[in-house]
Amino acid sequence: MQSNRLQTQGAKRKICPILQKVFYCLVLTIHYSLSTSRCCYAAQSYFSSNSVGTASADFLNLPIGARASAMGGAYTAVSEEASAIYWNPAGLVQIPKLSAIFMRTQYVADISYQYAAYAHRLSYSSVLAGSVMLTDIGAIDHIDMNNNKLGTFSPRDQVFTLSYSKAILEFSDKDMDVSMGVSAKYIKSTILESARSYAVDLGIMTYNFTNIPYRLAVTMTNLGSGMRYDQASNTLPLTFKLAGAANPFRNMMFSADVVMPKQNRPNFLLGAELATEPNELTRLCVRAGLNAQRIRDDLSGFSVGVGATLHFFSLDYAFVPMGELGSTHKISLTFDFPFRSSIFQRRDRSIFAKMKGISFK
Repeated sequence: MQSNRLQTQGAKRKICPILQKVFYCLVLTIHYSLSTSRCCYAAQSYFSSNSVGTASADFLNLPIGARASAMGGAYTAVSEEASAIYWNPAGLVQIPKLSAIFMRTQYVADISYQYAAYAHRLSYSSVLAGSVMLTDIGAIDHIDMNNNKLGTFSPRDQVFTLSYSKAILEFSDKDMDVSMGVSAKYIKSTILESARSYAVDLGIMTYNFTNIPYRLAVTMTNLGSGMRYDQASNTLPLTFKLAGAANPFRNMMFSADVVMPKQNRPNFLLGAELATEPNELTRLCVRAGLNAQRIRDDLSGFSVGVGATLHFFSLDYAFVPMGELGSTHKISLTFDFPFRSSIFQRRDRSIFAKMKGISFK
């Protein structure tokens, strides 16, 4: 027993420098971003309201999944299915053997976008996943400087993502799960001309099984080269998030995100979910959320939604009003196999306690 304890402590000492390096990389990235902004945009200040409109590829900020949208986007510390590719790749390690999500959103002004993702467990402590996102803005009249119509064009965007999530087993036990995740993105956007870019996301997540179970997460998204349509290159919407979620009661969850976008001032998101379980394989939920940035922009910052889980399938719906721009409706279908119960309600709690019974081949 003493030998096992010493081995665990030794492993933790070995992995601490790794976590420190990850933290230092995040700090250096923030420092680099701020210093670059001072050099290249002396009249502007990133991470403030003065930088609104300075970033391109804003479609990268379109929320994924009806459950997350209904909770106001406060999902960074909640994501535990295939949509974690978008929200926090560290959460992918919480899937069962496999997970998939399909979503369609009717956005404002005839804009729509679709998203599909699939995640598969490779081993006891690792998950590989991929996703594709497509936007369709519809047909727009092409008019020259003399107001002559030259025809129409249809702007479209595509994002392909490959993610890998790894549990840090040396820090994971019956009281806590710790994981990390990384995503690589290929981005293509077409207006009249096309622009391409590559980006990286990084996330860290902990599940803490205390008397009031809670989760903590930190992410960095859209770190990459700018989009160049003609001569000028515009930065991607680099964003940092600090997030938490708690389950004060068995079927009630509250979540909060502090968002620090490079192209705007900090923002906060709030979400809540109330569930009931008629039986072991059925779960019904109502959700609500608040987005402070949309309120500041004179748009409705509130969102609501419902969801139902039956065995392997979850069907979720979100209604997100956007003030004078109209309202958006989101529907997503999630498939998890085997049946995925809420992590804080599992008899063995940690996801890794049941992995021995699942075949990875």
